[in-house]
Amino acid sequence: MKPVRVWRAMLPVFLLSVVLPSAVSGELIDRIVASVNNEVITLRDVRRAVAFNEALGAVSKGGKQLEKETLEGLINSKLVLLEARRLMLVKITEEEAAAEVAALKKRLGSEQKYHAVLDALGMDAKALSRMLEERVLVERFLEKKVGLFVRVSREEARKYFNDHPREFQGMRFQRAHKKIAARLLDRKADQQVRQYLGELRNRADVRENRL
Repeated sequence: MKPVRVWRAMLPVFLLSVVLPSAVSGELIDRIVASVNNEVITLRDVRRAVAFNEALGAVSKGGKQLEKETLEGLINSKLVLLEARRLMLVKITEEEAAAEVAALKKRLGSEQKYHAVLDALGMDAKALSRMLEERVLVERFLEKKVGLFVRVSREEARKYFNDHPREFQGMRFQRAHKKIAARLLDRKADQQVRQYLGELRNRADVRENRL
């Protein structure tokens, strides 16, 4: 069974919104908008995350509402990242981190665009590589904690098929089974991830200020 990737779509900015460095050394750090177990998230972090997602075409421009959603994504990412580091169930190698950078460059289309994104975000290559490494760590950790335990039985798939005759009109169950199982798997994983995030938040000291 392929790994569950539903958390990529939970929020438009969830996995892409790993907390970026708040400021270059010597710069004035802008105001704090949230903290997770005393680790702060600043307005600069939020706006950098929005800009990064916009550069990748992951979100469209959207003002305050998008910033609020991005902040929630940052908090979720930080909660999972802290737990992943505490439990040490997953480790990302240098080769895997380098592969993420290569994939980003490919997605952007050119080395020039990659450096343009770095300049726009005020980051260097090392900081961006660390951000991508954290993104993979969050994803792998969620797969291990949640995704590997989510299953869809043939009976569940059959029930969904029978309950949605219009959607599968003229199609036999054997043909629709794989599509239905993938859909139900994503749905179950989404529920499990949301529940797990809620548990992490209940155990953590999370404080938010107005954006």
